[in-house]
Amino acid sequence: MKFAIIRPLFLFLLVGNVALGQSVTTNSSINETEGALLDLISNDTINPLHIKLDGEVFNFGLQVLTNSKISLLKNKKEIYIQLLGTGRLYQVKKEQKGRYRLERIDSTFFNGANFNAINFFMNDTLFQYGGDGYWHIRGYLTYFSNKTHEWELYNANRLVIAFEDNNNNLVYHIDSKKRNLFISNSFLQVDFPASLNVESIDSVYQFNTTSHEWTNLGQTNPQLKAIIETKGALHYQMNAFSIIQNKLELIWANFDNNTFGKFKDRTNGEFKENWLSIYSNNTKYNSLQFFLGNTLYLIKISPENKLSYNSFEITNDAFDLSNQQPIYIPTNKLLQLISHHTIDIFLYFVLGLIIITIVLFWLKKRNKKTELNQEVSHILNNHFFESLTVIEKELIEVLFEHHLKGGLITTKQINKIIGVQNKDVMTQNKNRSDYFLKINQKFKFATHKELPLIIKTRDGLDKRQFNYGLQEAYISELTFLKKK
Repeated sequence: MKFAIIRPLFLFLLVGNVALGQSVTTNSSINETEGALLDLISNDTINPLHIKLDGEVFNFGLQVLTNSKISLLKNKKEIYIQLLGTGRLYQVKKEQKGRYRLERIDSTFFNGANFNAINFFMNDTLFQYGGDGYWHIRGYLTYFSNKTHEWELYNANRLVIAFEDNNNNLVYHIDSKKRNLFISNSFLQVDFPASLNVESIDSVYQFNTTSHEWTNLGQTNPQLKAIIETKGALHYQMNAFSIIQNKLELIWANFDNNTFGKFKDRTNGEFKENWLSIYSNNTKYNSLQFFLGNTLYLIKISPENKLSYNSFEITNDAFDLSNQQPIYIPTNKLLQLISHHTIDIFLYFVLGLIIITIVLFWLKKRNKKTELNQEVSHILNNHFFESLTVIEKELIEVLFEHHLKGGLITTKQINKIIGVQNKDVMTQNKNRSDYFLKINQKFKFATHKELPLIIKTRDGLDKRQFNYGLQEAYISELTFLKKK
């Protein structure tokens, strides 16, 4: 009954938001306050920036979804606006007389699953990680392609689910030099879809955009966890550091070195003085805080929509290094490997014994007979065929038929045969790889052939795709396929 009620609402939201996602915007009405913020940010042409703005305060003349936020990013001299909850991406252009306009640079449809996502530049590539929507939290990474003008999937070895909103305490850091993303914790949807409860996973994670691998670095230090989970705690990016604001105290964290600590009393005193001087009054205002390089900006927007700010610089001697603590308690990598890959290790052990047995047997027989005659090859091929499962046989038969016609089989056809056409991309890739690995192993063990039976080649039109076929040298031996 619950899903019968939810389904019409889901379809209504999907249709409405897709329509919004297709609207094309080349110019926007940017008000004086928004222009003042862009002036302040554009004065810095070196340091990166990625902050989230309240869509009700800063909308840059765009149609912002209810309760959504705007992601503002700066990479070198370029400034970008990304509407969370949509795939829309705009580049800020400065015109004569100091005016600004937005130029839409994407051609995507709204996907609806990236509210509260984390946008960041890794060198010159714009990434988007996590987010939520339609009662689901995601753990995918995507990147904006300057060729397709769409958000493309960025493969990873596993899913780490996260989203960033005002109700959860998540600290992350971008290390562009080593191409790492660090996050203080992940999340787990408990009893989904029966409930929408979310629990935090007490571990620090690292994702390397070069190796496409997530690593669980270890359990969060309880002292830091208590600070992060304090109500109202904020965090910022400052060069190689994450800065955590706990009430009116600043704390630094260096994920790369696994250390965190306090600033000297003088620095925190200066921060408190600047904060109180701009925010300490009884008038209603909106605030925004961020770092550009090592300069912290405290911005205030008055009821008259006027922007003012204070700023102060944090120097190297501001760090109190006398009482450093680890951010996380490192996981024993050997135990982690064994616990996460027990089944794989067992299979590899068994496979290793089989390989050793076969190698010893082959070495013993090598001097007696170096070549297999046609009759023996036929028997071994039959043994190989009998060892295959129904799906494995069907795969080889389809590959054989396509080979006779002079063609290759695509990943879509293979996904349909093995029954994963409706699964996500990572599951499809893993299943295809598992099937072909097993078939090639069985063929090698049964026939003693060195080359793999099934080979893959890149598609001539789309280099991201692979096509599959049979090894040309073995076609004449696979006569059993014709008898089926």
